[in-house]
Amino acid sequence: MATDQTATTRADDVGSVMSVRDLVIQYKRAKGGPLTAVDGVGFDVNGGEIVGIVGESGSGKSTVGLVLAGFLEASSGSLTFDGRTIDSWSGTGTSGRDGVQMIFQDSTTALNPRMRVAACVAEAIAGGGSIGKEHLAQATVYLDRVGLGPEFARRKPRELSGGQRQRVAIARALAARPRVLVCDESVSALDVSARAKILNLLIRIRQEEGIAMVFISHDLAVVSQLVDRVLVMCKGEILEEGPVASVIDSPQRSYTQQLLAAIPRLERTPASMHGTSPASQIQPKGELK
Repeated sequence: MATDQTATTRADDVGSVMSVRDLVIQYKRAKGGPLTAVDGVGFDVNGGEIVGIVGESGSGKSTVGLVLAGFLEASSGSLTFDGRTIDSWSGTGTSGRDGVQMIFQDSTTALNPRMRVAACVAEAIAGGGSIGKEHLAQATVYLDRVGLGPEFARRKPRELSGGQRQRVAIARALAARPRVLVCDESVSALDVSARAKILNLLIRIRQEEGIAMVFISHDLAVVSQLVDRVLVMCKGEILEEGPVASVIDSPQRSYTQQLLAAIPRLERTPASMHGTSPASQIQPKGELK
């Protein structure tokens, strides 16, 4: 569970680096009215803070992340980033919103399979321009920061393990010098050992760089190891939020309680979870249970 005092103090001192208010995301349908994927979501991210967004598949958590990084346009709402209001929800193409970088579940989506690892990272440093020797030299520095030595620079993504590719994706994101990293299921495809190493890497990056993060996951157990504050989403809304220790130890909503119960534990297998999704048992705007 994230308890680093230095990072927490930094977050309090810096204040909000990103504020989201009344975020609504709707999709048009061929028949009937629009489908609302996210409905009235709002939260702040402080400098150096790691905020978790947790929920089942279809809860809207990844959709929020895509909007934050500028890959998806919202229907309505407001976003303030680094003290300035973003007039347009849409970002700057595949590079995302300036100052925000996204790390996806599948690292191959961020890495050109035809390019060598150093070039993949150098591309972010060059900002879309021509890659020069100085960019490649800087790329090796970023690779070293994520635990990959110079021997990896000339390899191609297909020659790496899943954990190593994710490290390259993180190095590429850091090379763009972001204020906020949006991590969408960034460790869910990794084995237990690689997952632990990537989580430790993210913690170290926060401690050393002071970069804020939004960590999106369906796994509350993973979230509890990393974040300072957690938002629990269901059916496009935030049902519960608070310091991660409070939410884990004293969940107020039945949905959160069931997410916790779904964490594999040898000593219990709740009958209420058999064949039943927590989301199917809750009305998002209902009373606390």
